[in-house]
Amino acid sequence: METKDNEEVENGSNEKIDKKILGFHEDSHPNTHLNQERNYTTKAPRVCERSLELPLHLRIIRATIYYLIKILNIIYIPVFIHRMFESRKRCPPLDDPLLRITATDLASAIRRREISCESVIKAYICRIKEVNRLLNAVIDDRFEEALEDARLVDKKLSDPKFIKDEDKIARKFPLLGVPITIKGSLAVKGLRHTSGTINRKEHHAEIDAEAVAWAREAGAIPLLVSNVPELCMSWETTNKVIGTTKNPHDITRTCGGSSGGEASLLGAGASLLGLGSDLAGSLRLPAHYCGVWSHKPTPGVVSLDGHYPSCLHRDKWEAVFAVGPMTRYGSDLRTLLKIISVPEKREKLNLDRRIDIKSIKVYYSDFEECYWQPNRHCSGAVKKVVGHLSNICGIQPQKTDFYLAAHGPDLAAIALSELEDVEDAFDGNANGAFFELFRYTTLRSKHTFMLIICGVLRKIARGASIKVRNKINKFIAKIRQEILELLGDDGVLIVPTFPIEAPKHGDVLKTAIFAGYLAIFNTLGLPVTNCPVGVTDKGLPVGIQVAAKPFGDNLTLTVAEEIERAFGGWIEPRGRYKK
Repeated sequence: METKDNEEVENGSNEKIDKKILGFHEDSHPNTHLNQERNYTTKAPRVCERSLELPLHLRIIRATIYYLIKILNIIYIPVFIHRMFESRKRCPPLDDPLLRITATDLASAIRRREISCESVIKAYICRIKEVNRLLNAVIDDRFEEALEDARLVDKKLSDPKFIKDEDKIARKFPLLGVPITIKGSLAVKGLRHTSGTINRKEHHAEIDAEAVAWAREAGAIPLLVSNVPELCMSWETTNKVIGTTKNPHDITRTCGGSSGGEASLLGAGASLLGLGSDLAGSLRLPAHYCGVWSHKPTPGVVSLDGHYPSCLHRDKWEAVFAVGPMTRYGSDLRTLLKIISVPEKREKLNLDRRIDIKSIKVYYSDFEECYWQPNRHCSGAVKKVVGHLSNICGIQPQKTDFYLAAHGPDLAAIALSELEDVEDAFDGNANGAFFELFRYTTLRSKHTFMLIICGVLRKIARGASIKVRNKINKFIAKIRQEILELLGDDGVLIVPTFPIEAPKHGDVLKTAIFAGYLAIFNTLGLPVTNCPVGVTDKGLPVGIQVAAKPFGDNLTLTVAEEIERAFGGWIEPRGRYKK
């Protein structure tokens, strides 16, 4: 059965929730417990004093989802009883020390011929095969080709002419011989490029996605493509091509989505570096559930070429969608982001510039204006980080009321619904979604339920009038401007990644109402990093998000590296902290 905290959050026991569900704000904000309990913070200005009253049809959608969840809680009673008797299984611990080396250190050791590239690749292939029987995270692999690549690396390193200038090799091939895994929606030459849909189950990529090509050019060796929900349209990684991917910390729980296969492998110690994508938290939620690191870059920093699904309207697509790095160790995020970013944006990021953590201004919110406040584990993660930063930063952290979080799902729905000609199971604009839902109820659909529901909700959201859309877009622009003014050039915002830890399989619809925690940063176009901070009393990971102004990626990565130094970061599935 779910933890008590999860039940309280999902069932909405707070009496104020009904008003929030219907789209109204309360003027008073009594939940200032962080300021009351600790004296290390001060109060920052509210982000947008003016609340937004949602249009009636959006309030109806919100209320419908809310009461649907209530109904599901009743229908799920037999499921809850069954879960009481489920045995928890985790991935076995790592037994090869090669699997515990960071990507940066591993590349250095390979260059110096302290270890062979072939032995590293063999170790990761062995680990993948060991855990994938439990996780079901792999769509397709290139193990034999990867071993050939590794042998070529070792052969090059045996040539005195090649290794004459080690510094030059390090600059040109910073990931020489390091294994990497790729989300199944990104093309890897020769491997299946399905995006989890039956219509493409035999489709093979002819060329690499651009981000994958940059990783290869830096010396990384792709091992496989990992599982995704159908067309990346769910927070549960399941499809009708290969099935459901499990969480390495408890296989009865979800790994999240849509970059769930990547997060699962990283969390299990079966991958070191990964590439994923993010439209409404798809990089960050799986990382939160599986206890690893991920970064949604500033829009446009990483090329979207080679990702499926895509959109014909490139400018609007790039504003909300991103390809980004996922890693087991926080210190590797910076290296991988620098490698996969497009050259013209790389200089603007200036990731080689080291920022003094003491010079960063810290703002935070516990998202008390969301439908549900985070449970004690997720809010506790924010407290831990803020408490630590208060001791080392020159300026005390400040709490800010983040009003936009209250309407995050609805505002994101409007913004995303404006995207036309997105490749989906329908016609690019969700036409036909209702008919497909009827086909599903009569057991005739070849698509997954969540893909169809996403289409239905998108179709409904597109029903908003132009006047309503313009009003909401102006509100978003106002909030964005006020956040940029608040953060400035040296500020970060710390918030919970999600209000709960990983739920059981099949509970994805019950968590859809929490979308504002994640989609808000896509809507605003801000870079944001997920950082694992610890585990619950059941050993399930929890994380926080660190956001900054556009092209402030270096700020969020600097804070992430400090969090890893202070709290250890990734934890093995057996629950032991890795410092």
